[in-house]
Amino acid sequence: MAWLILIVAGLFEVSFVTTMKLSEGFKKKRYTVLTVVFGALSFYLLSLALTTIALGTGYAVWTGIGAAGSVLVGMIFFNESRQLAKLFFLSCIIAGVAGLKIFGG
Repeated sequence: MAWLILIVAGLFEVSFVTTMKLSEGFKKKRYTVLTVVFGALSFYLLSLALTTIALGTGYAVWTGIGAAGSVLVGMIFFNESRQLAKLFFLSCIIAGVAGLKIFGG
């Protein structure tokens, strides 16, 4: 159950940074409010997951989901570059997160 909570926390992390971008420097109130809500939910769920999952593993997985998800959102919705090197290193992050899940206990 803790791993599911951690994954959801990571997805809220992606939502957090996406709405932060959409807030345009916290100038758009709706996206600013969503940024605060998603950030708070992400941190809260991370704290719950860390009661069971090791600190280093949990934090690395959470940031990995946030980083990889943010890159994908940027590519899909914000027309950011899809360079081969960028995709390679994105796959390295995903492989690292999977490895931590498999070997992190």
